[in-house]
Amino acid sequence: MVSLLIAFLVCVLLVYLLSRLSLKHARLPLPPGPKGLPFIGNLWDVPAEYPWLTYARWAATYGDIFYLDTPGNLTVVINSAEVAADLFEKRSGIYSDRPDFTMINLVGWGFNSRAVPAYYPVQMKATLVLLQQLLKSPDEFVRHGRHHAGSVIMKTVYGYDVDPNGDRFVVLVDRAMESLRIIGNVGTFLVDYIPSMKYLPRWFPGANFMNLADAWRKDVEEMVNGPFAYASESMANGIVTSSFVSENLTKMKETSMSEKATRLEIVRNAAGVAFAAGADTTVSVILSTMLAFLLYPEVQAKAQAELDAVVGPTRLPNFDDRPQLPYIDAILFEALRWNPTVPMGVAHRSLNADIYKGYYIPAGATVVGNTWAILHDEKFYPNPLVFDPDRFIPEEGKEPQPEPIAVFGFGRRICPGRYLALNSAWIVIASMASTLSFTKAIDSEGRVIEPSDTFTDGFLRQVLSHKLSHTFQMYYKGNLWDVPVEYPWLTYTQWASTYGDVFYLDTPGNPTVVINSAQAAADLFEKRSAFRELLQ
Repeated sequence: MVSLLIAFLVCVLLVYLLSRLSLKHARLPLPPGPKGLPFIGNLWDVPAEYPWLTYARWAATYGDIFYLDTPGNLTVVINSAEVAADLFEKRSGIYSDRPDFTMINLVGWGFNSRAVPAYYPVQMKATLVLLQQLLKSPDEFVRHGRHHAGSVIMKTVYGYDVDPNGDRFVVLVDRAMESLRIIGNVGTFLVDYIPSMKYLPRWFPGANFMNLADAWRKDVEEMVNGPFAYASESMANGIVTSSFVSENLTKMKETSMSEKATRLEIVRNAAGVAFAAGADTTVSVILSTMLAFLLYPEVQAKAQAELDAVVGPTRLPNFDDRPQLPYIDAILFEALRWNPTVPMGVAHRSLNADIYKGYYIPAGATVVGNTWAILHDEKFYPNPLVFDPDRFIPEEGKEPQPEPIAVFGFGRRICPGRYLALNSAWIVIASMASTLSFTKAIDSEGRVIEPSDTFTDGFLRQVLSHKLSHTFQMYYKGNLWDVPVEYPWLTYTQWASTYGDVFYLDTPGNPTVVINSAQAAADLFEKRSAFRELLQ
C-alpha cells in the first residue's frame, strides 16, 4: 500500500511539474493572485464555503481578474461585468468549452421569448394551487415553492400533471439537484484539482468521492430517464399532451433511422436539463421574494399599492397586466440580483490560450464568472446587500441600474430556459402580493421570530428555512380560497346537496359553472351544443 501511495504522489508531482513547465513558455505573466505554496500552489487557499464571498474580497486586492494556481486545474476567476463580457461574450469561441451545438438550440426551441406565452395557462394554474397551499400551511412554504416550480416544468417539458400531495418526480429532481448543489462549485472535492485521483482504488484513503459519485449518478439518471419514459409511453398509448418532449418526438418521425438514436438522446438529456435547472431557479427566486417581504415590509406594501391601482380587488393579476406593473418587474430583478441562484456561475474552459489586458490565460484553464460579485458591485448597485427594487425603476435624469442578466450565465452558456423561469416567478410574485400579506411568525410567548437572511452554501443558493405567517389582504377574491386543491369532484358533489345540480364559482379570471347531474349535462352539452359552439 505504501508503494502504491508513493507511485501516486510521484504521478501527481509529474503532472504538476509538466503544467508548470508549459506555463514557463508563456512570455506574458499570468493574472495576479494569492501566492501559493510549492507543489500544491493555492490548493489550501481555495475556500470550502461561500467561495464567491472570498473571491469578491480577493478582487479588491488582485483586481477583477485573478489566477489560482491549483494543481491539475488552473483557475481564472472573473469578478466584474466588463471582464465577463469581454471574455465570455466577445470571445465566446474561446471560453465556451463546446461550440453552439444542437443540444443548446434544441433546449431553446421550446423556451424562447416568442414561445413562452403558450405556457401562460400552465403557470397561472400552478400559481393558484401555490396560493391555496400557502394559505393552508404557510410553514411548509419551501415544499410548496418546490411543488409549484416542479409542476410548471413537468407540465411544459413532459406534459405531466404533478400530484399536489407530493410527487415522486419532484422528490427525485430535488434529490438529484442536491448533488449538484454540493459538487457544482469547482474544488469542492480534491479530485477537481487532482483528476488522476479518479483512478485510485475505492478502498484508498480519500477515495470515498467515488461512492458518492455512484449514488448521485443513479439519482441523475433516474431524473433524466423517469419523466422521459412517462412522456414516451403516453405518446405510444395515444395520449399526446403538448410539451417539449412530445413536440420533439413528433418531429423525429421525419428523421432518418441513422439520426434517430442520436436525436433521441439529445431530446432526453435536454429535457432533463430543462427540468432540473428550471425548477431550481424558479423556486430560489420565489423563496427569496418571500424572505424579502418579511425583511422589507415597505417593499411588500408598495407592491400591493401598485396592484390595487392596476388590478383592483376583484381578480388576480395576469400576464396582460405586466406592462402596467413595473414595480413587480423590479422586485423580480432585485430577487435575482440579491440572491443569485448560481453565485459562482457555470464554469467555462478556455479552448485555446489567450491574452487579455497583458495577461496570459493558458489553454484548458477553468474560467469562472463570480456572478455574486458582479451583481453586488457597488459601482453599479449602491448598497448591494439591501433589497431595493427601486434601483431598477427609471427616474428623471437618472438611468436605472443594469438588469441582472448575469444570473443566467454568459455567452453561449447562457440559460436557454430563462424566459420561462422569469415568467413563472413574475406571476407568482404578483399573485402573492395581490392576495397575501407576509408577516413574521410569533412564538408561543408572543415574541416576533426574526427571520435569517442567511442563504445556503453550494453551487445552487437558496434561502435557509425560517418561519412565516400569512394574513389575508382585505380583498374580495371570489371563491379563490374555496376551490379544492385535492379531489375536487368529491367536494363539488357535497356542495351539490346545498346549491343544486348547477352551481357557480367566482374564480378570478376563470368563472366556473359546475354540473352535477345527467339531466343538466344533457340539457346543456347535448340539447344546446350547437348554440354553445356558435358562441365559441
